[in-house]
Parts: sequence; C-alpha cells; structure tokens
Amino acid sequence: MTGWDRARLLSLVQLQYEITPAEHLEKVKVVRPLLVNPFLDGFGLLAGVITYLYFDKTFGMLLTSVFAALLILQILLPFVIHRRFYSRNPSLFGMRTVTFDDDGVKSDSQIAHIEIKWSSFVKFKETKNLFLLYQTRDVVGITPKRAFPSPDAVEQFRNLLASKLRRD
Repeated sequence: MTGWDRARLLSLVQLQYEITPAEHLEKVKVVRPLLVNPFLDGFGLLAGVITYLYFDKTFGMLLTSVFAALLILQILLPFVIHRRFYSRNPSLFGMRTVTFDDDGVKSDSQIAHIEIKWSSFVKFKETKNLFLLYQTRDVVGITPKRAFPSPDAVEQFRNLLASKLRRD
C-alpha cells in the first residue's frame, strides 16, 4: 500500500445512523430563519412600553402587541417547523449508511442512494451534538456525533471537513 493509499484511507469515514427527533429539532433551531432580529424584538417591546407609558396608549399597546407576538412566534417557530416536517417525512430520517471520502459524501438508505461532491457544499457548522453540512442556506445535511465510535473519530471527521469546507 502506497503512502497516498494510506492517506486516502485516513480520510474515509463511514457511519450508520438514523436522525432522531431531537437531532432534527437541534438542526432546525440552528438553521431556522429569523423573522426579526431578537434585539429588534426587545427594542420594539421597550419602545411600545415607553410609548404606552409616556405618549399614546393606543399606539403603545399596538407596538407592544406586535413585537410581543413576533417574539413569541420566533420562540415557537422552530418547534412547529420540526414537528410538521419530521412527522410528514419519516422516511427521510430512517437508517442510512453515509460515507465521507476525498470525493464527497455518499448516502445509502431504503429510499435513495445519493452522491454529492465536496464542491456542492458551501460550509459546515458544528453544534454540541451535530455536524451540519450546508449545500445552500436551506439545504443542510445532519451528521450526529453519536454515530462516531470515539472522540478521536469525531476529531478526525472535523479535520476532514475543515480540509474540504469553510467553517461557519
């Protein structure tokens, strides 16, 4: 076996996993689009309260209500998106075998065989429990850290991703 063959084997990672509801929810929380910046929500609420107390009570109540509703919606939206998408598409989250190598990612499941070149990905992000591989802002692959046999394997995978993709 040549040195090149050994280096290629070191960058080969094969995992088997299914995506759990908790992992999908974590992904949705990270990837979700924000309706309004949370700081703007807070500023809007504060402006509404000040307007209510010192100026026009009707406009202050309206402003407070709008920004309170936006804040509540922003907190609840990830849970709604997750429940709706996960329950409607159970076959997308089933058992799969995923192989990461120098060429890209190959995924085999009961419903599909997919091959994606590294050049199709724009970046990756790491959370406490997941690696998220972005093809676009909205198309994101989930790789759970629990699928790796050891912390060293997680570190090797992190290094592979860093050599192929921009980190977010």
